[in-house]
Amino acid sequence: MSSVRLDEERVRGIYCHSVQDLAYISMLKEYRKLLFSAYGPRGSSILISNAVGRETLAASSSEIIKELSFAHPSVKYINALISAQNAACGLNGLYTGMLCVRLLEESLICEQDIPHRVVSDVSEWIISELLELLTQSPDEVTMDLDVGDMQQVTSFVQTILGAKNCLGLNKVALDDLSLNIVKAFLKSIPNEYSSGGFGHVTVSTQERSSSINSKVFDGVLYREPDISPRKIEKLKGVGNINIVLFTVPILYVEGETISVCWRASETKEKCFINKVLLCLLSCMKRRNIHILANQKPVHPVIKFELEREGFLVLERMGTKLSEAVTKLSGCQAISNLANLTLEMNTAVLGKLNTVEHINYSGKSYILLDHAEGSVSTLLLPVTSPSTLTTLKETTESCLAALRMVVVDGKVVAGGGCLEAWAATQVSQLINTNMQHLTDLTDASPYHILKVASAFIRVFMELALQPRGGSSTRFDWSVDSVFHHLWHTQPQISREDGSGSCSMQASRASPHSCMCGLVKEDLVKYKYNGSWNPVEFQLHHDFTLQNSKSTKSGGCSKAAKSPRSAGDLNIKLNADSTQSNNSSLSDFGFHNLDLEVDSLEEAECTTEDEVDSLEKIINSQEEEIDSLEGKLDSFDAEEDMDSLEDMLDGIIEQSNINDKEHLKVKLETRVQQALYDSFPAKYNAIRLALEGFTQLFHVGQCVFDK
Repeated sequence: MSSVRLDEERVRGIYCHSVQDLAYISMLKEYRKLLFSAYGPRGSSILISNAVGRETLAASSSEIIKELSFAHPSVKYINALISAQNAACGLNGLYTGMLCVRLLEESLICEQDIPHRVVSDVSEWIISELLELLTQSPDEVTMDLDVGDMQQVTSFVQTILGAKNCLGLNKVALDDLSLNIVKAFLKSIPNEYSSGGFGHVTVSTQERSSSINSKVFDGVLYREPDISPRKIEKLKGVGNINIVLFTVPILYVEGETISVCWRASETKEKCFINKVLLCLLSCMKRRNIHILANQKPVHPVIKFELEREGFLVLERMGTKLSEAVTKLSGCQAISNLANLTLEMNTAVLGKLNTVEHINYSGKSYILLDHAEGSVSTLLLPVTSPSTLTTLKETTESCLAALRMVVVDGKVVAGGGCLEAWAATQVSQLINTNMQHLTDLTDASPYHILKVASAFIRVFMELALQPRGGSSTRFDWSVDSVFHHLWHTQPQISREDGSGSCSMQASRASPHSCMCGLVKEDLVKYKYNGSWNPVEFQLHHDFTLQNSKSTKSGGCSKAAKSPRSAGDLNIKLNADSTQSNNSSLSDFGFHNLDLEVDSLEEAECTTEDEVDSLEKIINSQEEEIDSLEGKLDSFDAEEDMDSLEDMLDGIIEQSNINDKEHLKVKLETRVQQALYDSFPAKYNAIRLALEGFTQLFHVGQCVFDK
């Protein structure tokens, strides 16, 4: 990446980089390749070697951001969008970054030929219209997911797990993990309404010698090989088991625990142990506390003395496990040792019903449970250490998506069908609002088409990316009803005039779209739809606009033209099948002047046509008089009412037929369909589009050294 240093004294040390520089677009291209390489079921892991020589495998957006140090301000801004998406929804972080960087890259290329204001105005109009369509939860790509249907829910989870190829799970392991994720989530749902919302699912990993299958447990599963089962058996038969939780280490640390020590002949550490141990023993006996749990370590001497007195000590639980214990027992953690006696006397203790010792796959665990805790533990299968972090993160994403589905109830088509629908919507928005958009932005149709083509190209690339990123136009098609993505096989058509065979797209090759929610028979027979090859740029039908303006003008110059408007339409459609480039000929502008000249040569009206028009008017007046006479012949009011009922019935039936034709619904019970969370996907698209809008207005990126 090139940069320019400013030598003025007042800005010495500041480096500026213009977004108009070709090096900036090149940098965005490399950043985009990095994100795309880890996206989708055909994505791969990224091997990162840092400055100290430590190698790390990353396969998710959070890992990439954590392990790589980015310097460019615009890339840092996109990474912030990715982090915001991960924090809010737990998934679709890579999708946010890819959509934002691709739109920025395409728009900067458009800006080389189109004024910045035009690109900005047209882009913002498209973004606002597209987000408005998505907020309405369109029936073509969204549906309600039945949480009680295990088949639908497991398919939803399998879609998220299948998006990470690096996990290395076979079909049996994937089905087993998907089912157990759903089970663990269902166990975390409270039986009655709770102000705290959902329960908690603790995701733990097995050791290498453990089972390769996943397992679900009720409550919190704590790995502690040193505790004797006899100590745990002493708690059996106790009604309510009281537990106190600490989130601060119970050991002496120089400079942090001075306030609990006093001057004596003994060492500071021994003084700390004596004072803390005495306080803990006194308070735990007085308040009938059975278990002391700590997120962090406990001094070995304190642990030994407490266990000798019959108390159970659980240390080094970690953040996730401590949160689960808090959710399970209802306790409030102690995080300060400055006044330990006061903290212990006023601490909110937790309640447990079950504490038992469990052996699973040759390993020793302690299970903590409460009847109303709504907490479960999911033990993940054994995987490679390099993919363990990605597996845990993907599992957490599945749980976050399930929570959103329970709250919102909406899922969206996956497999690239949503992006194909979005590209089709952009095309329809431009074609139906071209005149309005030209008046609104003062831009030429060519500029509008080029900006819209950038959006279509980006969405279609994202649609094809999960399938390997193939950009061959006739390998894929989009149906005219749901606008979903279909894989197309070529078939040989009839021979042309030269005797050679041409290839055309076969719409009968697939039985369903890529997400599996739309069947071929549904499009073909119920809605009488068709299939068209995917488009990576917009081809506007200017003849439609010309015909509207001709009708409003009162006369048709094409009435006696040697070359009619239909011939012009054929020529424009033929031009639209040329290769994807940015010239005017791509949109059918060449030879347009010849057509206009031929239309201007035609006469608007003649005297014969005027006489014919007068005769038609006279005949219509006679028909009107005849109709009035027939209406006068209805003597009874019942006949009039009957006629009105017939007319109302015809109109009502017409409206019903129109509604049935326009209203489409996705199939709800489809096996192995590809779903995605609609709230998460919408939030990802919104963040990416809004982030692109902000970055496109940046002129200079400044590096303060």
